[in-house]
Order: sequence, then C-alpha cells, then structure tokens
Amino acid sequence: MGSLARKIARNKAKKEEKEMKQLLSMFEKLGDECAACEAPFDKKSKEHAETWKVVVREKEQVVRLYCPECWGKANEAIKQVEESLCDIP
Repeated sequence: MGSLARKIARNKAKKEEKEMKQLLSMFEKLGDECAACEAPFDKKSKEHAETWKVVVREKEQVVRLYCPECWGKANEAIKQVEESLCDIP
C-alpha cells in the first residue's frame, strides 16, 4: 500500500512541476508596455509589479499587461454595459 501512495505523490509532484514550468514560460511573454495605451512598464519597479494587471489566456498562449488607468477605464466600461443590459425590459 505504501508504494501506491508514493506513486500517487510522485505523479502529483510531476504534474505540479509541469504546470509551474508552463506558467514560468508564460512570464517570459510579459510585455514592456500597457496593451491599451502603450505606457512603459518597469519590470524592476515594485509599484508597477503591485498595481499593473496581467491577463493570461492559456489556450492562445497570450499574456497582456494593463496599467492601472486603462484597467480602471475597462472596468467602468464593463459596469456601464452591465447596467444598460439590466435596463432592457
């Protein structure tokens, strides 16, 4: 019974390692500017790392980077569309 548990644990560890490698390879695709307004992104800035948003589409292997201003504008646009859809009888 012990060997079965070890085998399951090894398979789980291999799967997690594979997923981590895939995520790290996606990080390499991170751009140097906002996808919307092309504002420069400083990869060494702690403030940028904490405030900018990253959108990952795993199926298409696409990574997009958005500055706080563009992210806020996009969220406001989404709210307006949702509100207009709720007003439709």
